[in-house]
Amino acid sequence: MANENVVKANAIVGATVVKALERRGFEAEYVPTGADALKRILELVPEGASVGIPGTVTIRSIGALDALKARGNTIHQHWGKMTPEERRIARDRENSADVFLTSANALTRDGRIINIDGTGNRVAGMAWGGENNGFVLFVIGMNKLAFGLEDGIERARSATIPNAIRQNEPTACTKAGQCVKCSQSGNEYGMCRAILILEQAVKGRRYHVILVGENLGY
Repeated sequence: MANENVVKANAIVGATVVKALERRGFEAEYVPTGADALKRILELVPEGASVGIPGTVTIRSIGALDALKARGNTIHQHWGKMTPEERRIARDRENSADVFLTSANALTRDGRIINIDGTGNRVAGMAWGGENNGFVLFVIGMNKLAFGLEDGIERARSATIPNAIRQNEPTACTKAGQCVKCSQSGNEYGMCRAILILEQAVKGRRYHVILVGENLGY
């Protein structure tokens, strides 16, 4: 059971971050738990909408994929065993779905959303997803909060280690236990190849951020 004081503190911080996100053009709200976030996802995503879900542990951990599937939404994902061509097609479909449902590597307290990517499909979807009158929907745990841009980028890089382990990628950071700046050494296994900083909601795109008062994902 969560400590009562932590719950209250998270709600106070969450309200401040929501206001910061709104000032930057994002729709935003705070919910206490992952279960609350799942409820809001099912309310926000239309029943007939297609949903693109990239490689996000957060979304899967709260049961959103299974709940949307059970309701009849068409899900596009490149998770699991696939041929390279099947994976490429799945990524394209994720990014062209009505709703692009994902998390973030970091969220600054002044409302900037930071993500790091090796293939580029996920950051592309965050910048360009939901183009057919749809939207990009973020679910972000309190563990992703950072004090500023530099802190947020470092926080995003730190998420690469558990992600690399999950994907069985032999990155140098999994051996060193810390970021070793692969991009500066030309390491072929580096996963930190593209960084997206959403300073504001991208022109012509709708974004909705659900900030959750729990630790979710990496």
